[in-house]
Amino acid sequence: MTDLHCHVLPFVDDGSDSVENSISMIEEAVRQGVKNLVLTPHYRKGFFFIEDKKVIEVFEDFKRQVEERNLPIKLFLGREITVFDDFSKLMESKEFLTIAGGKFVLLEFPYQTEVDIEEICYGVKLNGFIPVVAHVERYSYFRSVENVDRLKKSGVVIQVNASAVVNKSYSEENKFVKKLLKNRLVDIVASDNHYSRVNYMALAYKKVKAKYKDYADLIFKTNPEYVITQK
Repeated sequence: MTDLHCHVLPFVDDGSDSVENSISMIEEAVRQGVKNLVLTPHYRKGFFFIEDKKVIEVFEDFKRQVEERNLPIKLFLGREITVFDDFSKLMESKEFLTIAGGKFVLLEFPYQTEVDIEEICYGVKLNGFIPVVAHVERYSYFRSVENVDRLKKSGVVIQVNASAVVNKSYSEENKFVKKLLKNRLVDIVASDNHYSRVNYMALAYKKVKAKYKDYADLIFKTNPEYVITQK
């Protein structure tokens, strides 16, 4: 599997506060069956605003430590960018970390305060990037099949969390993800893992595989692998 969204990189956000914790998360990802892992620390103004240069330095050092342990996993870098007031200026500058250095950018939106997700994604595309909407099930004001269908048809990539697939998140999120899976509107399932959370990738894959067969490989393997290989 390819996990496109996680907070494993130490010291840069709320994901992990030590190399030891991060290594244990990598080992767990391997046990879950993950072969490719994209580390996506938060880019969130006022909270996690460490500059990309520093994030890259931490990533290169951590990647070396993982390789020294001969763990069978490939690491890539990106960021989960939370939209903010002058977010459009960041997109226009093109000076931010995309997923694995390609054209895809992982975006997070406010959970309760309504924003125009479609309009924001449209602006991202105008700047030459492909939006990946992180954990779409979390945005209460956008929680309808029609909204996601329209977004997906516009060329936006739809990501949901493994915890919502296996009913280990809020019930409304789980119910919504079930509808999205039924309508084949999910493009990618990812862990969104933090050290304080459980990695549900293997269980989520098993549940989707049991019900939708070939669809599981598409959203856990084929689609996310495509994202990290497109430059």
